[in-house]
Amino acid sequence: MKERDAQALFSVYRESAEGRIINTHANEDAMELVEVTSGRVRVQIGTDFSEAERGDFLFVPRGRVFRAEALGGAASVRGVVFDASLIEDNMQNFDAEVFYMFDVQSRNKITVFGVGHSVHPTLLRYMQDTVDEYMTKDVCYRLPICANIYHMMTALLRYYCSERNQPDKMVYHNVLRLRPVVAYIAEHFSEKIYVERLADMINVSPDYFTKMFRDSIGRTPIDYINGLRINYAMRLLSEGDMPMAEIADVIGFCNTNYFHKIFKQYTDTSPLAYRKSCK
Repeated sequence: MKERDAQALFSVYRESAEGRIINTHANEDAMELVEVTSGRVRVQIGTDFSEAERGDFLFVPRGRVFRAEALGGAASVRGVVFDASLIEDNMQNFDAEVFYMFDVQSRNKITVFGVGHSVHPTLLRYMQDTVDEYMTKDVCYRLPICANIYHMMTALLRYYCSERNQPDKMVYHNVLRLRPVVAYIAEHFSEKIYVERLADMINVSPDYFTKMFRDSIGRTPIDYINGLRINYAMRLLSEGDMPMAEIADVIGFCNTNYFHKIFKQYTDTSPLAYRKSCK
């Protein structure tokens, strides 16, 4: 079951498989909350991997490819996908800053919210209610679904904010300071990007910039840029039959061999094998 509700800017799905990929998709302007409802899965979000089991929840940031592979038999997942604007349009000042930092840092680290985690009861309650509302489509069903999304995201953001400690205040400051850099990289990742230019954007030396970026974002600038390129390549591989040489060119790699090398480095598989698995 997979549908899109254009008016409410959200969709709900349930999918299952046995010993193979459950799904592969990317939502450019949307985020996603996923629950493993049976079995065990190997989850890939962007270029990061993790394992999850029945009852676990995961958050998928906007623009990241998501897929789950059933491990050791049958497995199933369900999820709610929602446009980021649903959250952003209802935030101001500090709340918006917390949301931005959560959005940025969650792109570079998978967090599994398992049974026993402090936010798990909230996620479970409102995910179930969302699925029930979507299946029955009673009068005004969009309103409670939007409310459920707000409840789930509020739980995640409050947890994220409460987990911060004194040393993280500098990370907070630097993530916000890097905002124009992150936006520039998102728009130009398929082009040649020099660390010196990125450092100039916030008036620091290249060495200091590299350290600040790694400490704040969780990856070096080059690693972050390559991650975006490979993530986009995975989208192209899963959505069509574009030739490998053309994909390499589109994402900014100098040749096909280098593309194959970096792709395997980040995903532990070849582009061709990845494309076949998506079919």
